[in-house]
Amino acid sequence: MEKNAMTLEIPCYMTDSGYRLRASSFMDVAQVMAMEGARSLGFGYDRLDPLNKAWILYRMQFKFLRPVMWHDVVTVRTWHKGQDGLVFLRDYEMLGVDGNPSVIGTSSWIVLDTMKRSFVRNENLPEFISAEPQCTDSVYEHPAQKVVFPRGTVKQAAGVHTVAYSDVDFVGHTNNVKYVAWAMDCIDQATASSRQVKEVTVNFNNETHLGDVVELFTCTEDDGSERIFYVEGLIKGRQSFAVKLVF
Repeated sequence: MEKNAMTLEIPCYMTDSGYRLRASSFMDVAQVMAMEGARSLGFGYDRLDPLNKAWILYRMQFKFLRPVMWHDVVTVRTWHKGQDGLVFLRDYEMLGVDGNPSVIGTSSWIVLDTMKRSFVRNENLPEFISAEPQCTDSVYEHPAQKVVFPRGTVKQAAGVHTVAYSDVDFVGHTNNVKYVAWAMDCIDQATASSRQVKEVTVNFNNETHLGDVVELFTCTEDDGSERIFYVEGLIKGRQSFAVKLVF
């Protein structure tokens, strides 16, 4: 089966003050593509929801190979790469009009029992979810990585965020895109506004829900050529998410 594909012109509301595609906006597009890709393979939301099941993003890693700008016409492609343990793998690529990739990404997904709020083990997965890959191409050599703050890091408090109406999706928890938006709001805004984000890695470790108060912490590494920001969100000391941003 061919990769799922969609062509679009980048609208202004997906870009930042430098007219560049936001990292969170790429995730918005990837989320749409993942849902459509799963549906086309017969294990989308419409099949899972009656069973009180849903796809949940576990980890994601993506890289900007070149800036994507307002009005750019791009083609986004995604494909199911099969199963690895408890997770299902899905890759993405955003191509420019020249056919060359501008953004590449990989993601790991699990199935959530929306009543029990727990992962669904392999033996309890609906039989219509296929572990067979749609395509075996890989844009990364490895699945999305674990985000770990550097050893000896002194974390800096970056405020709190109370989960609000605009954060929550139809699964009843904070949508995955929001965590990257929160992380971008936490870091040095001079860097965020003036430099292209090169790579984003995000881990989703525990759900957050409407009204939850998330404590945010950051740290920074700078070797002269790259600036790396780490952001995590905690609820009562328990890590909800962790993000690594490379500029």
